Amino acid sequence: MSFRKLVEKAAAIDAFPKVEDDNQQRSEKGGLLTVLVALCLFLLTMSEFSDYRKIQTNYKFLVDASIDTKMQINIDTTIAMPCPSLMVHVVDATGQRTRLTDDLKLIPAEFSARTATKYRQVDDPKYIHEIIQAASGKQYNHEIANDMGACRLYGSLNVNKVASNLHITSDGHGYASSQHTSHDLLNFTHRIDEFSFGQLYPNLINPLDNSIEISETHFEIFQYAISVVPTTYVDRRNNILLTNQYAVTDSHKRFKEGHTIPGIFFKYDIEPISVQISETRQQSFLHFIVRLCGIIGGSAVTVGAIYRLVNFALTGGREDPKLYTATHNMMRGV
Repeated sequence: MSFRKLVEKAAAIDAFPKVEDDNQQRSEKGGLLTVLVALCLFLLTMSEFSDYRKIQTNYKFLVDASIDTKMQINIDTTIAMPCPSLMVHVVDATGQRTRLTDDLKLIPAEFSARTATKYRQVDDPKYIHEIIQAASGKQYNHEIANDMGACRLYGSLNVNKVASNLHITSDGHGYASSQHTSHDLLNFTHRIDEFSFGQLYPNLINPLDNSIEISETHFEIFQYAISVVPTTYVDRRNNILLTNQYAVTDSHKRFKEGHTIPGIFFKYDIEPISVQISETRQQSFLHFIVRLCGIIGGSAVTVGAIYRLVNFALTGGREDPKLYTATHNMMRGV
């Protein structure tokens, strides 16, 4: 059996019979309705596509079973004190104290306390030179750094994954040092552009980012009590990222000279629970196609039925004589 005969036999079971062109009538109302239906179908299609692209976030709480011994701290803060006067230490629960000043980059800056926005370098060429020197790890002029009056500390620290206290203090105050910072220079006004634990993931909120604290006297202490929650982030492609998120409460206290150590203190504890955050699509691509076909087909059939019903009601069931004009003309020709 040839392919042509097979096609002819298939025509006998056609479930979608066609109406002859001579028996079809097009009208202005039908054309306008077609445009409106097409517009509505386009909007419905875009709405369905938007729903298909939505990502659902699922949270699962588990006991932290990780055996990591190290943790990464990311810090980017600007303090209203000269760089040569600042010191950074970490004291952990085991009693180990580590000096980390050299593990961070300290760049002379000018402090702006108007808004807690990202740091913008100044335009003075003299200062720009010192900033470039410090950023590249080279020696810079300490007199110019003192003249600028502020310091930007940024970088990542690898610390022991135990409860610890991160201290930002000044020379000669709290830790033994050959230098002693003048009391007139003590000013721990600071802006935190970033403070996080571990790597970033989408939609992560770090409470201390873009925050600012103002010191009104030379002897003040700023304390942040932080609860770190180990977090496992799984994206929709099943890529796994081990990181952390945290909650924080802060306190601020003024005191008299010699009563305590002025500075900024981040005290963090590691919580014994962990959070698993996973992303999934709300519906599969096949589900999206099925819903889209149902919307388009159902809308076309429903609107067509309503149009015929309204047209029948308006005409009283009478057929339009123009519908058979072409057939009558053909019969006259015979």
